[in-house]
Amino acid sequence: MTDNSDDLASGESSHPGLVKELLSKEAWRFRWEKRLTNVTVGLILLFYLSLLGFVFFGNVRVSIGAWYFFGSVRPHSTGDIPIIVSLSTVPTLLLIALLRYFHHRPKSDQDDIQAPLPISVEAAKEIIKATTDAMKGS
Repeated sequence: MTDNSDDLASGESSHPGLVKELLSKEAWRFRWEKRLTNVTVGLILLFYLSLLGFVFFGNVRVSIGAWYFFGSVRPHSTGDIPIIVSLSTVPTLLLIALLRYFHHRPKSDQDDIQAPLPISVEAAKEIIKATTDAMKGS
């Protein structure tokens, strides 16, 4: 995989330095976006697990003694509401920020090239076009 003799940057291009620089920049951006996604998803999972733990196990009290075992659950108080709201809001905002980043990030020139549509989609487009033309004519 490290054989550089047949790559695009060394021989198939008229500007090998420029191509190599663009390829390394794109590879760095891909690695950075992958790490960003992993860290963000990890933080989101951590916050949601903390929220579940706080809601379901935060108010469980267990008392164990030499000859007794006692468990109780108290309801959440109004002082717990800011904790619950923050534990649910922060991961939602992180997820929205990550999705907005990938939606608005600068696209490379190769993303502008449209892939050919499958034959079934082309046929469906032709059928829709024919039916709309027939409806306009009548």
